Amino acid sequence: MNPMTDLGLRFVRRPGPGGRAANLAALGATAVVALLVTFLIAGSLGLSHRSERIGWRSGDKADPATAIGALNLDDDQRVDGHRMSVLDLATLKPNELPPPPGLDHTPKPGEVFVSPEVAKHWSSLSTKYGVAQPTGVISAKGLSSPEEFIVIRGVQTIPVDEHPQYVSSWHEKVWDSRMLGLLIAVAFGITLVLFPILSLVGQAAGVAAKRREHRLAALRLAGATRTQVLWLSAVEQAVLALAGAVVGLVGYTVLSPLIARIPLGGGRWYVGDITVNWWTVLVVLVAVPVLSVVSALIGLGRVSITPLGVVRGQTRKGVSVVRIGLLVIGPLILAYYGMQAALLPLLIGVGFAALAVRIIGPFAVQVVGKTMANLANGPVTLLAGRRLVDDPKGAFRPVAALVLSGFVTGFISVFMPPGDDDPSFHDMRIGVALLLSLVFLTVAASTAAGAVGTALDQAAPARALRRSGVPLKVIERSARVAAVVPVIGVGLPVVGFGALCGLALSGGKVITQGSSGVLLLIGQVVAGLILVAVAGAAGAPVLRKASAN
Repeated sequence: MNPMTDLGLRFVRRPGPGGRAANLAALGATAVVALLVTFLIAGSLGLSHRSERIGWRSGDKADPATAIGALNLDDDQRVDGHRMSVLDLATLKPNELPPPPGLDHTPKPGEVFVSPEVAKHWSSLSTKYGVAQPTGVISAKGLSSPEEFIVIRGVQTIPVDEHPQYVSSWHEKVWDSRMLGLLIAVAFGITLVLFPILSLVGQAAGVAAKRREHRLAALRLAGATRTQVLWLSAVEQAVLALAGAVVGLVGYTVLSPLIARIPLGGGRWYVGDITVNWWTVLVVLVAVPVLSVVSALIGLGRVSITPLGVVRGQTRKGVSVVRIGLLVIGPLILAYYGMQAALLPLLIGVGFAALAVRIIGPFAVQVVGKTMANLANGPVTLLAGRRLVDDPKGAFRPVAALVLSGFVTGFISVFMPPGDDDPSFHDMRIGVALLLSLVFLTVAASTAAGAVGTALDQAAPARALRRSGVPLKVIERSARVAAVVPVIGVGLPVVGFGALCGLALSGGKVITQGSSGVLLLIGQVVAGLILVAVAGAAGAPVLRKASAN
């Protein structure tokens, strides 16, 4: 075995002082990343599976002269307070093609097939449809959801004034319009949650950055080559990330029955629709460790080039003001294309806006830190300000996911629809709640890992301050201030920037009605501050112990 590989595995087994807490934090954060990635992939595939079963109902590609059948869908019926769809089906030409999915034969005029949920309420419908009992019950192969309310009845003809849809097969590969709309919304949701997830990946990789920097710098000074140092770090990070990916996959599998109960797209899901397949498992087991290793190696660039600078505590290069220019690209793209544009340009616009927040964040932290240090009237503010100025990227990293969640919240606060019974509005409300839940889970994991990482990062300076006589309370208070300031000083403007991007996309129109958008923004700020406060309290014992030696 390669000596550096063996040494990397040894570091995983025996991480040294503070290493166990760092490894556990990294493993937990990576597990959350794997769970979220699996959920997003499985959810997208689940929409495809659902559409494959019901897409034929939206078929309208055939020439009326050659079509085998005609359809007319009425999705505004009611049964015992439940919204119900009624699909009239007329067979235009004799054929021996397989029947529609979920039916044992193609309905003849007067025959009625119903979903299991409609069958439960048939006593109130039998008179309307003129049959005491349905001809048959639609199986799961022809339903979008176990809770779907639908009636498929055979008719002789469909009047032209009802604008029938013509089909050449009962198994046409057509995307159902509602599922397609949800898939587009999922694409937007993935774009919005992608950057908090990537920040969580970086947090997991850099949770013990200082500890690893000094250890690897010592190896460099002892004669190890740059390649050997990077390989050792990659091995250590890959093992932790792979273990986290496995835990995340197991967690998703355990939670699948609960996830299937999310009432999206007309009802809860069949568990089989969101069960992971072999290639999804392979993607997660490869992608999560690779991203984690890349993030770790990027963070160790200074070690591989100037190990003496690490040992001497040399300050990182400041971030440039040129980055501010990135703030205008995303809103301009969104305003130019608007909500009627193709999906890809809009995703690019949202991506640029979120990327701008991620890249400009350290610069904003640096500016806030300089202002605090210059205006400081006590040791707590001075230490916190100097901490932010000395390493703005390191100070922003623990709260990056939280700040990006502010962008997400600000963006979607413009798109909170009214609470009426429109199915698309219902899906949008559920989608917003789901998206916020994913972002909040990401933020919670990132903040928890950041608390441990920040405590370990500050261990050496805190130890020096304690030896010079600075009270421990002052050190801990300055650490808490340094954690809260980026959330307030950077997070609040980012919330406004997210709302601005949402307005740019909608052409200045606020879809939100009532006070739900404002409450969403206030909830984001309160939740963020609570998370930081809890993380600070959790990180205090780690900092106290790590700086005691």
